[in-house]
Amino acid sequence: MDITRLPFNEFLGIRKCEEKEEGIFELLADPKYLNHVDTVHATAIYGLGEATSGQFLSDNLKIPKDSIVPVLRRTEIKYRKPAIGWIYSRAVFNQDDWDQFYASLEKRGRGLIAFQVDILDEEDVVVATGSYEWFIAKKPSDWNLS
Repeated sequence: MDITRLPFNEFLGIRKCEEKEEGIFELLADPKYLNHVDTVHATAIYGLGEATSGQFLSDNLKIPKDSIVPVLRRTEIKYRKPAIGWIYSRAVFNQDDWDQFYASLEKRGRGLIAFQVDILDEEDVVVATGSYEWFIAKKPSDWNLS
């Protein structure tokens, strides 16, 4: 799934990052992202992080996407430094978290998985760090979302 094609992410202008190897998404420098002190608005930073977590989840799940329903459950974000100009995102995870998630999904039909997403500026300084926790449940066999 290409998360950038979701209507809200298109509205924000989230794009695949091509500048940094570890980068997932980016927001170009644009006055429309600025807040009252001429730095990147917290909501734009949050949106970039949320989209990144969804794409990271989609890219790394080792089960058929059409057999589950993922929903963002909880987010905690810390803004570390004002962001100015172009920003990009990267995500990290712990393999043990994946193992616990898959065990829970197998046993209970649902599970939680969280990822850390960093938002960085053009000088590779982390301007925000967030934890994005996803609730994922197996679809009932009689549930059709299409």
